[in-house]
Amino acid sequence: MFNFTVLAIILLLVVIAYLAIFVMQRTTVKKVSDLRARKDQLESLKVREELVEGRKLPLTGQSLKNYQKFESSFNDVQNNKFLKIDQQANLVLFEARGINFIKTRNELERLQGMVDDTETTIKDVRAGLLDLKKTDEEHREAINDLKKKYEGLRKRLLAENFKFGPANPALDKFLSQLEADYDEFTELTENGDHATASDIYEQLAMETTQMEKMMADIPDLFDQLNIKYVDQLNELAQGHTKLVEAGYVFPNDSVEQELQAIDSQRQQVLNLLADLKLKEVTEQTGYIEQRIDAMYETMETEVTARKHVTKNADRLSSDLLRLREQNQTLSIELDRLGQSFQFNHKELETRRTLLEQINMAEEQINHNDDLLEAKEISYSELQIQQEKLLKQFEEIETQQVDIWDKISGLEKADRSARQLGGQYQKEVEAIKHAVERMNLPGLPVAYLEYFYAVSNELKRLAKSLNTNLIDMDEVQRQLNIVSADIDTLKEKTEEIVDQAALTEQLLQYANRYRASNERVAAASEQARMFYERDYNFKQAMDILGSALDSAEPGVYERLVDSYMRRKTPLV
Repeated sequence: MFNFTVLAIILLLVVIAYLAIFVMQRTTVKKVSDLRARKDQLESLKVREELVEGRKLPLTGQSLKNYQKFESSFNDVQNNKFLKIDQQANLVLFEARGINFIKTRNELERLQGMVDDTETTIKDVRAGLLDLKKTDEEHREAINDLKKKYEGLRKRLLAENFKFGPANPALDKFLSQLEADYDEFTELTENGDHATASDIYEQLAMETTQMEKMMADIPDLFDQLNIKYVDQLNELAQGHTKLVEAGYVFPNDSVEQELQAIDSQRQQVLNLLADLKLKEVTEQTGYIEQRIDAMYETMETEVTARKHVTKNADRLSSDLLRLREQNQTLSIELDRLGQSFQFNHKELETRRTLLEQINMAEEQINHNDDLLEAKEISYSELQIQQEKLLKQFEEIETQQVDIWDKISGLEKADRSARQLGGQYQKEVEAIKHAVERMNLPGLPVAYLEYFYAVSNELKRLAKSLNTNLIDMDEVQRQLNIVSADIDTLKEKTEEIVDQAALTEQLLQYANRYRASNERVAAASEQARMFYERDYNFKQAMDILGSALDSAEPGVYERLVDSYMRRKTPLV
């Protein structure tokens, strides 16, 4: 049984090996067949005919060498590589019959490489031949195109040489060099040396584009340098002369020197233009533009400044007159009010300081007028000084108005203070009479001290209002104190009167319980002592109220509420 199993396994392995060899052989044959088909397709290409067509081109030099290289490569393919591919295919098929799979695979890979290399060679040959034909066509077309371009450039250069100014000789030389290179390119193309001609053609194309661009840009640049800037410089020079004759002064007047410097720079840029250094020309024209614009701005500044100076002169004159009148009015009012009031905020000193500033400003205005008449100051410089003076005038006027506002209210404040003082005095007297009408046994010492303190404050207020020079700041301070203290006095008086009146009512109500309630009887005696001897109405009210609540809960609060509803204001 064991021998039978081993025999079966060996048989199975043999079958598997046979099948593997069979599959490998079939696969190899299929791949070889495919590679032969690719080789046959390559052989069917009409490369030889393409070579014959290529030989008809008039090739010389490097182009001819390139063609010969393509022809040699194809000859090698046709005479050697195709044959070697067939030989290698047969070798692979022979090896595939055996069981040396590794060798078969290596030979198959070699065959694959030979076919790929041959295919690449043929592609390169065909592409090279196509390039030769295409280059020949392009070069012959370029000959005609370039000829037309150069003829057009030459005609324009001759007909419009005035537009190019100093650049004309350099452009002529540049075009002549292009034409010489063109002749060389034409000769190489006619001779078929397209490889060398290509190098020249690339340079020709680049330089031709450069030539066209220069001929497009130079007329505008030359127009700027030769006409626009010249006209502007002349206009600036004439404008400067007219402005100076009209009385204008320019700060550190270097206008003529600057105009000469700009013109010198313009001449230098024309030299750059003559050398076809257009990048530098463009940069320098930008600088010239800036300098010319700055000169226009300098003159425009003075013309504009003159308008402002004329307008400011009228305003300064009217402002100066108004400020003097204000200051004089302040002086008169300060003298008048100074007979009755103290000035605590340096009003007199400030008024005199402001008058000095007004006088100095007037001197400055007169001095500026002298400088302008003598042509020693520019309008722009004068405008700056005028604007400083106008700002100073605004500040002076603000201060003078502030002084006026402060002093103009003194008399009104005095009248108001006297009126309030009289009103406060009447209120104190009304409080006194109201308390007297209560017929109280006496008043607490603290209340009396506060009452007399308020009375003394009123006396001091009256004294301050009756001095030779009234200090309204002090008067206002005292008014504020008296006003607050009278409000407090009213509250204290109201409190004492309410406490005394409530104590009297509580004592009357306690009479109901004096005979029947010992606590109420004792509290009544104690409360009466605080009321009549100590004038401590609050203490008397609290003692009696607590005792009554013990006899009749809630009666104290009820009596207080009833009193508060029925009471009338004291004053």
